[in-house]
Amino acid sequence: MSASRLERLQRAFVRSATFAPDASLVAAVTGGGTLSSAEAVDVYRRGYPARLTSALGETFEACWRVLGDEDFFAVCRAYVARTPSRSHDLSDYGETFPGFLGDGTALASLGVDAPYLADLARFEWAFKELFHAAPVPGLSPAALAAAARPDSRLLLGAAALLSFPHRVYGLWKRDRKNDAPIAEAEWRGEERLLLYKSGGNPIFARELSAPEHAALSALSAGRTLGEALEASGLDEAGTKELFAFAAEARLFREAA
Repeated sequence: MSASRLERLQRAFVRSATFAPDASLVAAVTGGGTLSSAEAVDVYRRGYPARLTSALGETFEACWRVLGDEDFFAVCRAYVARTPSRSHDLSDYGETFPGFLGDGTALASLGVDAPYLADLARFEWAFKELFHAAPVPGLSPAALAAAARPDSRLLLGAAALLSFPHRVYGLWKRDRKNDAPIAEAEWRGEERLLLYKSGGNPIFARELSAPEHAALSALSAGRTLGEALEASGLDEAGTKELFAFAAEARLFREAA
């Protein structure tokens, strides 16, 4: 089935806004005011990358602060040029931006040495995704105590488990007015984090030990409580501390 005239016009518009002006679209457009047809189409060619850059800036604000305006905009231009938007919701744009930064090519071309930047972007994307997620009612302390059996399957509610080879949470929290260079000691070393909502929309963060992260990851994957604790190596004191926190934060929901 051949495309309708409207569909052909829509496709020409997308090509013109994202790549090069399509002659058929320019011919179909009537310029406005002092703008010619080509100049009117060019308004969208300039506006498209600007809007996508704005969307990236809203999500990856800490990366923007680290890079500064000039380098951040340069990285965004390179990313937008090779990554068109695939969603009607601009907040969906940028899912592959952390991987783009991790590739290192764009940063190297600017002379930027920031090996932690991709992890910082992964943190910001996870934060954004959790921010837009609906809160999930968690088990009360009494319900959690009753459900916490070796064969129980407990799942995290509105939460995200993160593990990075660089420490980025402190960089994300850094005072926006602090323009001092980032020292290696601020990002060197591994980091494991839990982002979660507790009864409402605010997002909280907790740094995790390796056994805590392993236990929560196993539970989130659907393993039983007994299996998760055994695989994680979490000792009795650590288990009590983790579940005291989980009860207060209403972190878990019981699997269906």
